[in-house]
Order: sequence, then C-alpha cells, then structure tokens
Amino acid sequence: MTAVSKVSQVLLGATTKGPSDVDVRHSQQLNLLGGGLVSIGASQACDLMGDFRVGFLLKTPTHSQYLAQLIGTLIATFVAPAVFVLFSTAYPCIIAPATPDLEPASQQPSRCEFAGPSVAAWRAVAIAASEPVSPIPDSSKIFSLYLAAAGSVMVLVKHFVLRERYGLAWLRALQPNMMIFALAFTLPSPRYGLTMVMGAAVSYVWRWKRQKEWDRYGMAVAAGLVAGEGIGGTVNCVLSILGVGGHQWGTNIGCPPGGC
Repeated sequence: MTAVSKVSQVLLGATTKGPSDVDVRHSQQLNLLGGGLVSIGASQACDLMGDFRVGFLLKTPTHSQYLAQLIGTLIATFVAPAVFVLFSTAYPCIIAPATPDLEPASQQPSRCEFAGPSVAAWRAVAIAASEPVSPIPDSSKIFSLYLAAAGSVMVLVKHFVLRERYGLAWLRALQPNMMIFALAFTLPSPRYGLTMVMGAAVSYVWRWKRQKEWDRYGMAVAAGLVAGEGIGGTVNCVLSILGVGGHQWGTNIGCPPGGC
C-alpha cells in the first residue's frame, strides 16, 4: 500500500511539476492530494478484502458484511475528522512544522511528541517530485539502483538456488527480507523497530513455553495492544488539552537523549 502511494506520487510529479515561475507549493499540494486519494483507495481495498476473507472463513452472510461496512463508514465520516481536530488541538506541532529558515526559534513550535516518519516520507517524495530541479543527490539514486539490483538477485537466488534438490532450502530462513530493510529506511525512527523487537521477543518466548496458549491468544493479544495504543493515545491527547499530560507531569526516564 505504501509502495503504491509513493509510486503514484512519482508518476503525478510529471503532471504537477511546473516551470520555475509556477508556485512549487501548489504543485506539492496537488501531488499530496493525488497520492492521498490513491492511498485511500488502496487502503479501503485492502481492508475490504481482508474483512470479506475473514467473513468467508467464518461463513458470515455477505449482505450483513456490506451493511456493517456502510454503518462503519458512516460513523467514521464524523469520528475521524473529530479525532484529527482533537489531536491537532493537543499537539499543534503536527500541522505546524518548524521552518528554521523562515521563522525565528522563539516563534517555532516546541519539539513534537510524534516523530511522524510516514509524514516525513510523504513530504520528501512530494518535494522530490515537484521541485523544478530535483533535490535528490546522485549518490542516493546510485544507492537505490544497487539496492534494487541486490533485492532482485536475492529473490532469484531464493527461488532457483536455495532449493531442496540442492540441499540448500534450509538457508531460506537465514535470508534477510528486503521489505523489512525498505521499511527501516522509510521509517527513520528507532522507536518502531525497538517496539517490534520487544513484541517479537515476548511472542517468541511465549510460543516456546506455551504453544497452545500462543496459538489461541497470540494474535488477539497483539491486536489488542495495537488497538490499546490508539485508545491510550486518545486518552493522552485529552489529558494534554486539560493540562495534565506527559509534558506537564511525565518523566523522561527510559527515553533516548533528546527523543522525548
């Protein structure tokens, strides 16, 4: 889904990029709008396919699922903008990024609680695809080509070399997943990787010690933690608006230097 969105931004760059006398900001807004529409369509298609696949396995009537989707969409139409307004009120920095070249330090918002790695990726692609002169250095282009070639070779090796007939199939488990490397480059923030490692470690130990319990509750617990983080973030948002949030009463114990 992320790849589709970014590719659409690059393709839209050819139509949104104007000559040097055209407002670059307007071109970038068009680029983000087009990429956002593609992302929304891909997201909904993904979610719908996943929902109906689960419904098929559970033998849920199709018309009931359609009705549930319509009800959920109607509710989300009002809830999603309200949640965005709530977060932008509690954390104005998410819609007012610092511009050190244009504003004095005293007028810039303080450090934002959210790293916004996905936002940074969208912004970077929009700038690269809309600027009259590409800001991407040649070294980055060469590095990308090398990685693309390496990833392609690894796929070929996995399917044509690491096979049972050669006695090398066991090496497949040791071959790194290039999609994970790409995700790490797209999300330049250690907190997400550390969170994944912590969850994976707990899951591994749990599965090793109590296989049956893990099979029954593992995915449900993981889904609950993801949903709980969203609910907890909303609660923190309300506390920040009331003046009793983490900035006022929290602690930086356990935070990386300058990261909280």
